[in-house]
Amino acid sequence: WERPEISASSLAFIQYTSGSTSQPKGVMVSHGNLLHNVADIEALTKRALRMASWLPASHDMGLIGGLLYPVYVGGHETLISPMHFLQRPIRWLQVISRYRSESSPGPNFAYDLCVDKSTDADRAGLDLSSWRCALNGAESVRSSTLDRFCAAFAPAGFKRSSFAPCYGLAEATLMITG
Repeated sequence: WERPEISASSLAFIQYTSGSTSQPKGVMVSHGNLLHNVADIEALTKRALRMASWLPASHDMGLIGGLLYPVYVGGHETLISPMHFLQRPIRWLQVISRYRSESSPGPNFAYDLCVDKSTDADRAGLDLSSWRCALNGAESVRSSTLDRFCAAFAPAGFKRSSFAPCYGLAEATLMITG
């Protein structure tokens, strides 16, 4: 094995866009792009060291926010499969509760699913007080979703101030603003 010559401008991978803002295309992501973006995420999450994710690594939010960011900060990541989340969305919140996760990303629909598919009994066993950065991105963030989630999970210790709506594009590596 020989150590490769890698610089900030070296190509890390090609990421394909969803086509939601224009025609789908491949975006060349450099190592410098990745380092800049995970540093931005670190600033938004205030250096969370315990994270949880169910997002697929084939999506930029799952790959960069869910896998590369924890490596960048030297944190602890608890992963569950997307299928296990979709089967029972409360599993995501149970992982956050059990492992005292500080940060966890998800799209708006995930927060809706947690409300729609959980019972009062499911919610009673949760402690979400450690979750201080609930990233919400990858699709439109709806205030009605934030309101419903807060109402449903405030008794479990979830704080509205934990929500961190964000917006990103593959063309910008992942996060543009949050």
